[in-house]
Amino acid sequence: MTRGVAQQRIRIVGNDGPAILLVHGFGAFLQHYRDNIKEIADNGFRVWAITLLGFGKSEKPNVSYSEVMWAELLRDFIVDIINEPVHIVGNSLGGYISSIVAGVWPSLTKSLVLINTAGTVVPNYSFIPTSEEWRASFFSRLGARLLLLYLRSSAASILKSYYPTKRERVDTALVNEITRASYDPGAAMILESIFNFNLSIPLNFLLDSFGGSVLVIQGTKDPLVKSGVFLSMLREHCRHVLIKEFDAGHCVQDEVPEEVNSILIEWAMENSEVNLSMKAV
Repeated sequence: MTRGVAQQRIRIVGNDGPAILLVHGFGAFLQHYRDNIKEIADNGFRVWAITLLGFGKSEKPNVSYSEVMWAELLRDFIVDIINEPVHIVGNSLGGYISSIVAGVWPSLTKSLVLINTAGTVVPNYSFIPTSEEWRASFFSRLGARLLLLYLRSSAASILKSYYPTKRERVDTALVNEITRASYDPGAAMILESIFNFNLSIPLNFLLDSFGGSVLVIQGTKDPLVKSGVFLSMLREHCRHVLIKEFDAGHCVQDEVPEEVNSILIEWAMENSEVNLSMKAV
């Protein structure tokens, strides 16, 4: 496929140390890690944050947007720009996309961190769909335009429902940027992709395929998922997964950044040492 690295928005902080790649969720952008980037970098890491194609201030070309397309762009970014295996941190849809990268190209991933990730756990999976189909229709186009109008009028209230313990974190800058992006040419096409998502590859299949260290950070007050059920399924059906629960909502890294930063720094240090030890052997 055509590589899209140059069309995305990128930020890097730090000049040396292991590489960490931060991946935002649907409708967000790299600034959703606004209070994570510098602190992590100050603890000895090179931190890359990326705004995926179609979001924030990135280009919004007329292409078929899907989880597989974004995963391929992340792969290209790691290979072409970072040029070494990374610790990948993904929130929401960004977590699912990151899981695809880790599962399909495990050699590019040092470890995986999933923050209130999208995706489902399927016990005893036996069939993994591999085909990708663009299912645009009149109803998805209509739904996207209605959703766009709702987003523009209710961005602040939607976001505050995702930040149940610290609603003050939903500030003017965050709301304005999400609203601004909704007026970019091509924004309706991005929203249309919601109606065509295919998240049918089980999360546990991707994590099993990766086979490396996985940290799951879960805000237990997430309004989008029943956290108790989801975590129970992860514990039962996913191997080598460490779970950290927070009294927060869907965007834990931005709602309680200090607590998340502490966990991420400790995790990346431990797993970087493991990788270095393995290379030495």
